[in-house]
Amino acid sequence: MTRYLAQPMCPMLVRACCAENVALRSAWTLTHLLPHGITIELMKVLGIHDGHTSTACLLEDGRMLAAVSEERMTHTKGKGGFPERSVAYILKRHNLDCRDIDHIALVGQMRPLESTEDYRRGRQKYFPIIIQYLPVDPRSVIAAYVRWEKGRRLKARDLVSLFGALSVPMSRVQVVEHHQTHAATAYYLSPFQGRGEKVLVITLDGSGDGLSGTVSIVAENGQWQRLRGISTFDSLGIVYSRVTQMLGMKPWEHEYKLMGLAAYAHKEAALRCRQILKSYLDVTDDGLGLRNKTRLWGNSLLAQMYKDFMGHRFDAAAAGVQLLHEDLVVKLVRNWIKETGVRKVAVAGGCFMNVKANKLILELSECEDLFVMPSCGDESCAIGAALWVYAQRPDRGDAPIEPLESVYWGPEYSRDDIERAVRSASGKVAFRVSEDIELESAKILAEHKIVGRLAGRMEWGARALGNRSILANPSRGDNIRKLNAAIKLRDFWMPFAPSILWEMRRDYAVYKKDVDSYFMTLAYDSTQLARDHLTAALHPYDLTMRPQLVKKEHNPRYYALLSHFKELTGIGGILNTSFNLHGFPIVNTPEEAIHTFLNSDLDYLTLNDYLVWKR
Repeated sequence: MTRYLAQPMCPMLVRACCAENVALRSAWTLTHLLPHGITIELMKVLGIHDGHTSTACLLEDGRMLAAVSEERMTHTKGKGGFPERSVAYILKRHNLDCRDIDHIALVGQMRPLESTEDYRRGRQKYFPIIIQYLPVDPRSVIAAYVRWEKGRRLKARDLVSLFGALSVPMSRVQVVEHHQTHAATAYYLSPFQGRGEKVLVITLDGSGDGLSGTVSIVAENGQWQRLRGISTFDSLGIVYSRVTQMLGMKPWEHEYKLMGLAAYAHKEAALRCRQILKSYLDVTDDGLGLRNKTRLWGNSLLAQMYKDFMGHRFDAAAAGVQLLHEDLVVKLVRNWIKETGVRKVAVAGGCFMNVKANKLILELSECEDLFVMPSCGDESCAIGAALWVYAQRPDRGDAPIEPLESVYWGPEYSRDDIERAVRSASGKVAFRVSEDIELESAKILAEHKIVGRLAGRMEWGARALGNRSILANPSRGDNIRKLNAAIKLRDFWMPFAPSILWEMRRDYAVYKKDVDSYFMTLAYDSTQLARDHLTAALHPYDLTMRPQLVKKEHNPRYYALLSHFKELTGIGGILNTSFNLHGFPIVNTPEEAIHTFLNSDLDYLTLNDYLVWKR
């Protein structure tokens, strides 16, 4: 394929390249960024999302080589803005510079509005006229927001033309609509694509490019047809986030806390709260969309909630919004299956981080099979943009997109890296190299000690999957108290999750359909054996579980640890929670792991083959 000569470059990408010593002609120009006449065999697509939890990824001939969110590189939870450190990491890891990137996929199409008149017209163009009664339009709606980059304002317009400054033909740079990126992850990473089957693809979130949801059909030949778009004004995600905010928690981050809390509420109190919320939002008359029944949205909706929920218990409010979410999502999926006759369903977008609702979708008699994109919030948008650009390129050849098997796409650290980290903390920790760290970890866990584990490549996404995890023996309930109070510093009602040997999945989880969960995307009812063996890793009230099923081929070392633990205890799973302190992202580096270890009551720390303990 043909490459092109570059001209002056976006300063943010230049900084990312400079960070890894990419050869530059000047501070603002890359030498032969995309030179003429070079033919390559492998197509490389760089995906970039610069919004909330900004992320970069690299796709090569349909295979995901790397993906990392900027929060892991900066240790700032939810970090937004251009992910320059993530881009720099990807280039360094794969020994690339920008001339090696064939296509750049950016997320988000909506342009800013330049004047008051444009602002008014924009509201009327993208949303129902009723939205003009809102006192404030959040930045995600109008996309006239600004990001601060060392004191200067960078408008959304600059992202649309980010690589236009390179004088690269626009066929080489694509901006992908927000919900199309979610849909792309749901379909292209599912086991359905490539089988010659029709798939129903549904996205739901708070807001993106003026929409909060879409419904599409992907035909047997891979052709897409979007059947419905749901306006941001009719957003289920925004209703859920405003209830989160009303209860004093962080919107766009702590919604999972409401899901965990919901099970504790009295049924009648929960139903009363759901009824209040149903007066705000319901399905459309045809049952195929969502309809905002008020003139309220955003801050005005929040103000109304404070009035309507006066005197209602906080757990009932959490349960009410969870019931509303489950009701509306299940109705949408069921009705679209009936409307289209397509029974294989793939879903993505932040609303599908709700594992309880996903469980109900899977249990629908109308649903034959379900794929839920792991960590399907906006951190997945860069991945979806790269997948969409690659899939639509006529020059990509015959290389298929690989269905998802693992998400260990982040940084890893050498023995030298770990040696430096532990020696720098030698006054506070002791350490040694273990001959079999998995067996030794299993023995420690069998003794009801709690271990922080850093091993191999970091998992991408919001959920720890063994390589950046805190691990505990799940058979004793008092481990929950220790984890919550002294290590995780999180709310008492929040459940933990188990990592389970794949072979024992049916011993512990009640399977109503033959669908496995390798990435903690589905909830299951638990068996009696699970309640005996995994009690600390189940929801304390309703005894459901959100498992990670572990296969040897997906993560051999973690599988070995689980196998050793089973040999020692007879238990085929362990409690797994993310390796972080409350309010911080999951650890990335050995230094961050040691800092978390020293500022918690963890008993041991393992860093690849190093066993670490406190002096």
